[in-house]
Amino acid sequence: MTGHLVLSTLHTNDAPSTVGRLLDMGVEAFMVTSSVILIQAQRLVRTCCKDCKKELKPKKEVVDSLGINTELLRRLDLPHIDEKNLKFFKGEGCDTCNRDGYKGRMGVYEVMKMSENVRQCILKGGSTTDVFRLAKSEGMLTLRESALRKALLGVTTVEEVVRVTAADR
Repeated sequence: MTGHLVLSTLHTNDAPSTVGRLLDMGVEAFMVTSSVILIQAQRLVRTCCKDCKKELKPKKEVVDSLGINTELLRRLDLPHIDEKNLKFFKGEGCDTCNRDGYKGRMGVYEVMKMSENVRQCILKGGSTTDVFRLAKSEGMLTLRESALRKALLGVTTVEEVVRVTAADR
């Protein structure tokens, strides 16, 4: 509120839950809505080893369980990927990755902008679920969607997506 940029860390499961955590800590709703510009949640996924990465054709059950369809591919900004010919990747294991199939890690992110609609939802006492739905309708990618995008681009595996985002909505 003083014009200074402040970055802080709170432990929550996702970006919209941060609002609830701040309110639970006693921060007034008007302070949250007038001071917060953006909330980012992040997790790390292991990346496929580039030396032993192989293409996999996913089973229909896997595609269905992940909710992959044309609409999701559009949301993930991957309209060039055909949902009928999806490809995933997995490292087979080699000397480079110590037979693990993974080498390195990278972040997956959920970024919630404090839009006017989100502000009004918070001020009216909306629940975390209300904030989540509204932010998602305004274009926020969830942690799972962010991780899934990386899997569809061949950076990580479906197993990592599920492992890292198992508790997500």
